[in-house]
Amino acid sequence: MPRPYIDNTHMPTALNVRQRIIAATRHIKWLKRFDRVATGTIILGGVAVVASVLGILVFILAEAKPLFDSPRITLLRSTRLGSDSDAALPLVIGTDEYLKYTYTLSGDARARIFSAEDGREIESTLIEGFDDALVTAASRSPSGDFIAAGTSDGRLALMQFRFLPRYEGETMVDLDRELRLRATITLDPERRAARDVSYIEDEGRKLAAGLFGANDIRVYRTSDEGGESFHGLHVNPNERATRVRVSPQQTLIVGTDIGRVYHWDLSSEPRLTDVSPASAQPITALEWLLGGATFLAGDASGETSGWFRARPNESSDDQAMLKTRRFPKVNGVVRAIAVSSRERSFLVVGDGGSASYHFFTNGRTLSSWTLPAPPANIALIAPRGDVALVLGRDGTLLRYGIDIPHPEASFAALLRKIWYEGYSRAEYVWQSTGMSNVFESKLSLIPLIFGTIKGTIYAMIFAIPIAVLGALYTSQFVHPSVKAKIKPTVEIMAAVPSVVIGFIAGLWLAPIVEKHVVGVFLMFILLPLSGTTGVLLWTQLPRALRHRMRTGMEVFVILPLLIAGGWVALRLGPAVERMLFDGEFQLWLTSTLGLTYDQRNCFVVGVALGIAVIPIIFTISEDAFSSVPSSLTAASLALGASRWQTAVRVVLPTASPGVFSAIMVGFGRAVGETMIVLMATGNTPVMEWSIFNGMRTLSANIAVEIPEAPYGGTLYRVLFLSGAVLFAMTFIVNTLAEVIRQRLRERYRAHSL
Repeated sequence: MPRPYIDNTHMPTALNVRQRIIAATRHIKWLKRFDRVATGTIILGGVAVVASVLGILVFILAEAKPLFDSPRITLLRSTRLGSDSDAALPLVIGTDEYLKYTYTLSGDARARIFSAEDGREIESTLIEGFDDALVTAASRSPSGDFIAAGTSDGRLALMQFRFLPRYEGETMVDLDRELRLRATITLDPERRAARDVSYIEDEGRKLAAGLFGANDIRVYRTSDEGGESFHGLHVNPNERATRVRVSPQQTLIVGTDIGRVYHWDLSSEPRLTDVSPASAQPITALEWLLGGATFLAGDASGETSGWFRARPNESSDDQAMLKTRRFPKVNGVVRAIAVSSRERSFLVVGDGGSASYHFFTNGRTLSSWTLPAPPANIALIAPRGDVALVLGRDGTLLRYGIDIPHPEASFAALLRKIWYEGYSRAEYVWQSTGMSNVFESKLSLIPLIFGTIKGTIYAMIFAIPIAVLGALYTSQFVHPSVKAKIKPTVEIMAAVPSVVIGFIAGLWLAPIVEKHVVGVFLMFILLPLSGTTGVLLWTQLPRALRHRMRTGMEVFVILPLLIAGGWVALRLGPAVERMLFDGEFQLWLTSTLGLTYDQRNCFVVGVALGIAVIPIIFTISEDAFSSVPSSLTAASLALGASRWQTAVRVVLPTASPGVFSAIMVGFGRAVGETMIVLMATGNTPVMEWSIFNGMRTLSANIAVEIPEAPYGGTLYRVLFLSGAVLFAMTFIVNTLAEVIRQRLRERYRAHSL
C-alpha cells in the first residue's frame, strides 16, 4: 500500500522551534527585568513619598523643638573689681553691649572702667564737683546707662555712660568710652544724705527721685521746654521708705518697711493713685519691668511679686494696681532685682547666696542656682540679654552666660490662659507684634485652634447637606444624559483657585450680605419651602404626563421656584428688618445680644469655604452612591418601596462608608484652607461662636505672620509649631475617620449579605 503524501514544507523544523523558544525565553527575561524595574520604581516612589512627608514633619518638629529646650545659665568667669576700701566698693555696675568693658560707680565718687576679660582697671574718673562729698546711694536705669548718684550732702548727679564703636575699615577695633554729666542738682534742701535714688530720661525729659530721712521723697523733673520742677512727697508717718524707682511712664513707686508700695502719677501734678500691700515683710528691692507699666517688689522673706494697673473686673471702669504674679523665694533677703532691657525677664538675687531667673509674662522660673559667694545688692543683665553680672560684697564680679533663646515660649504660654499686662483677668490671646519694642508678645495657640475648628464647622454645615443630597439626587434620580453634564461641571468647580473664591467672597459677597443680611437669612426659610412646593407640584401633575417625561425632569419645576424664593426673601428682607429690628439689624445685634457684626464674618467664610469643599464631597459621594449594587435597589423597588425610600433607606446606608470618607476629605480641605479664610474674614483671633464676627485659623495665621517672623526667633518657631498642630489635627481626624469608615463598611457589608 503506498504511503500517504505529507507536505512538510511549512512544518517547523526542530531548529525553528528551538529558535522560537530561545527568543520567547529572552523576551520573557526582558519582561521580568522590566517588571522588576517597574516594581522597584513604584516601591521607590511610594517610599519616597512617605519619606518626604515624614521628612517634612521631622523638619517642622525640629524647627519647633528649640522652643522647649531647657534653659542654660553657666558661670563664665569670676573677676575682682575695686579695692578693699569700703569707699571704693562699687554701688553701681554696668557694661556695654559688646561685653568688652565693665564700669562701676563707687562711694568715693569715682567712675571706674575695667576690662571685662580680666578685671584690670583701665580708667578712673572723679565726678565733677564731688571733691568733698561721698556717694551714699546710686542706681542705673535698665536701658540707656543713665546713672544717678546721691551724695551725703543732699545733691544728685545725673550721668550717662556711653560706648561708641570705633572702626578701621569695616572692622570694629575698640569702643570709645564717655561719661556725660547730664545735671547736678540739690535735691534735698535740708542737705541730708540720700538713702536711695532713681533716674530715667525719656525723649530729653529727665525724671529723678531720692529718699531722704525716714519717709521723705524728693522728685526732680524737666518738661519738654526745658523747665525744671521739684516736688516733695511723703509716705505714711509710721512707715519708713526703703526703695524708690521712677519709670518712663512718668510714675513713681516707693516701697516701705511694712511691705507696702506707694504709687504716684507724675504726668501733671504728683497724684497718689495706689498703695499696694505687696508683702507682710519690708520691701528690700524694687524695679520696673520693660515698658514701665509693671513693677517687681522683693521683700525680706525672699519673695518677689509682680504688679500692674488693670480693671479689677470686666464691669469696673476704674483701674487699680493688681498683684498678678508671685515667684519662688530665694534664700535670705532679696537684695537685687535686675531686669532685662530687651524682654520681660529678670534676675533675683538673695543675700543667702541664691539667685533665680524668671520670665514675667508666663510666670516661668527659667533657672535657679547657688552663688559661689554672698552677693551685694548689685546685679545686672547685659544689654543683649546673654550675660548676667552679680557683684559680691568683697568686690568679686560673677559673670554668667545666659542661653535662653525663647523665654516667652512655654506650654503655659501656648496652651493656657495668661494674665497679660493691662488685662483684667487671664485670657487666651494671640498678638505677636506691636507698635513698640516694649510690646508684650501674646502667643496662645488656642484662639487659632478655635478659629480653625469654628470656620471648618460652619463650612461643613453649609457644604455637607448640599453636596451629599446633591450627589444622592444626581446618582439616583437624574437621567444619565443630564448626569453626564452635571458631574463634570461640579468637578470643574474644584479646579477654581481658592484665591479667586476668597477674592469674590471678600470683595463682592461680604458687602452684599451686609446690605441684605436679613434677606439672606430669610433664604434659609423660603428656599426649603420653595423646593418642597416644587416637589409637591410635580407630584400633582397628571400621571400620564409625568411618565412621558425623563427621569429627573422635576428639576425644571423646582429650580424656578427656588429662584423665586430667593428673590422674595431679598425683597421681604427690608420689611422684616423694619418690623422686627427697628430697621437696624446690626444695631439690634449689638444693643440686645451684645454681638458685633463684621462685614467679613464667619458666615461669609462658611459660604465661601463651603463652595470650595462641595465639589470634593459631591464627587466622592456620587461615586459611592453609584457603586451601590443595582441588585439592592432593584430588590427594594420590587418590594414596593418608592425611589425616595430606596435612596434614603438602602442606597444612603450602603454607601455611608464612602460618604463618610468624602466628608472627611472635605473636612481636611477646609481645615488646611488658607486664602479663602485669609481674604474673606477679618483675621481677628477672637474666641466667640458668633457667626457674625471673624476668626483666625492656623493656616491663615502662618500666612499672615511669616513676614513678621525673623529667622530663628520665637515667632518663627511658634509658626512651625502651628504647622505641627495643624498636621496633628488632620492626622487624628483622618485616623478616626478611617476607623469609623471601616466599621461602617463591615456593618453594611454584613447587612447586604
